[in-house]
Amino acid sequence: MGLREEAARLPAAADIARILAREGLRAQMEPDAPAPDGSRRDARTFSVTVWDLEAVDIARCGAGPLFRPAPPDAALARRIGRAAARALYALGLDGGQVRLDVDAGGRVTVRALSATPEPAAADGERRLADAIRRQARLREEERRRPPAAVLGADPEFVLLSPEGRIVPASRYFPPGAAIGSDSLVVSGVRRWPLAELRPAPAAEPAVLAGELRRLLAEAARRAGDEPLTWRAGALPVPGLPLGGHIHFSGVAPTPVRLRALDNAVALPLRLLEPPGASRRRPRYGVLGDFRRKAHGGFEYRTPPSWLVSPALACGVLALAKIAAETPERIARPLDDERVRAAFYADGEDEGARHALAGAVREVMRSVRQTEGYAKYGRLIAPLFRAIESGKTWNDAVDLRDRWRVRG
Repeated sequence: MGLREEAARLPAAADIARILAREGLRAQMEPDAPAPDGSRRDARTFSVTVWDLEAVDIARCGAGPLFRPAPPDAALARRIGRAAARALYALGLDGGQVRLDVDAGGRVTVRALSATPEPAAADGERRLADAIRRQARLREEERRRPPAAVLGADPEFVLLSPEGRIVPASRYFPPGAAIGSDSLVVSGVRRWPLAELRPAPAAEPAVLAGELRRLLAEAARRAGDEPLTWRAGALPVPGLPLGGHIHFSGVAPTPVRLRALDNAVALPLRLLEPPGASRRRPRYGVLGDFRRKAHGGFEYRTPPSWLVSPALACGVLALAKIAAETPERIARPLDDERVRAAFYADGEDEGARHALAGAVREVMRSVRQTEGYAKYGRLIAPLFRAIESGKTWNDAVDLRDRWRVRG
């Protein structure tokens, strides 16, 4: 689709603001209006050029370009660039121009956007041209040599006492280790409540799942006989959302690949999660959430913790492998705004669930037609059967029982 056609199909300003808010982005599209909480005073305004979901130029409006070889505030540049790319992605665009404000507290508000990239200066034009050439080279390389994805993961789980209280994972597992703990900032204090597995990467989903089981068995031995419950899932404890990030090397985070992952991984998981899991979004679990990695791959951050059972883990990893290697073969019902809205709806909304069921059937048909399904169908079929029968996972069950790794 050309830029003119993309621009013509953009929703009205009020609808754009509603869509972005649904996806966790602050937006106020009316000219000179205050931000959603009334703040605009002392806000700095930036114009961001995005191509292939990468911010290639960031300019301070009225103050010249911010992007230089060593930006004065790299963290701010990353935050601005990520917000601009997310806003365009939420509207079905891979690139364009986004104007946004950053207030004194560092909060970003989207003010305007366009499907047409328009860098502010000659340096920005050159960076855009370089990005377009890189995109073309990557597409040609993938056309000549089909991509082979190597998978990694860092799924989280939580430890609970017999009274249902969170037991800090750092009591048993050191931060940063293969069987480690992860942190959260609670009331300004960094705590380490989450356990996290970091298995060695593998090309085969079943091999990666086997490594996860080995790490879980070792973790169970370390924890000993203490009367704890280990839980995974999306929101097994109120206020403590868990992630099941999937890492990819050997493939780049292209827009078509991210949308394939959203449809083949996030969408089926949405139907398998219990109703209360919807409270994880939009702070966590938004569609297309990813981070680029220095090795050229990326981390897909949308899924909840699929460590609930080995069947769920194997199915998710196999779907991720197929989506990453043959993204153009995956149906994309999430391109339909009605389906996307249903994805973010309350978990108890039966109308949304009905819409999502039809969308997942479309995805399942496309997955079954891929070469990858012939290889990994035995791993994926249990998930598809569970979806077709209306089942959801039970995140109150101790995951050690499902994985058979009691210490």
